[in-house]
Amino acid sequence: MKLFFKSFTYAWKGLLLCLKQRNMRVMMTCAVLAIALGFALQIDLTDWCFILLCIGGVLALEAMNTAIESFVDLVQPELHPLAGRIKDISAGAVFFFSIISAIVGALIFGKYILDLFL
Repeated sequence: MKLFFKSFTYAWKGLLLCLKQRNMRVMMTCAVLAIALGFALQIDLTDWCFILLCIGGVLALEAMNTAIESFVDLVQPELHPLAGRIKDISAGAVFFFSIISAIVGALIFGKYILDLFL
């Protein structure tokens, strides 16, 4: 049981390391803004689920991207086309999910914002 709880300290350490990354801080800022907008617009439970799944997905993918980039730097410190390709593909996955999440957010929040004006 002691090892189980110790694993949480490693996870917490990993989260803190991720927060040192500029892209993660930008995405965390967007997440806080989306949550604040959700409260301000009083979105319903289903919409909260979609927003939180998008936020969690983007943040988890960004953490994985950071881990992949760190691993590539460890095994291939010099510039190498394949290492660059791995990093680009990893970053592309984050970018793709971020775009989809932005579209989901626009659809959800757009509905509530339109209701305010109509």
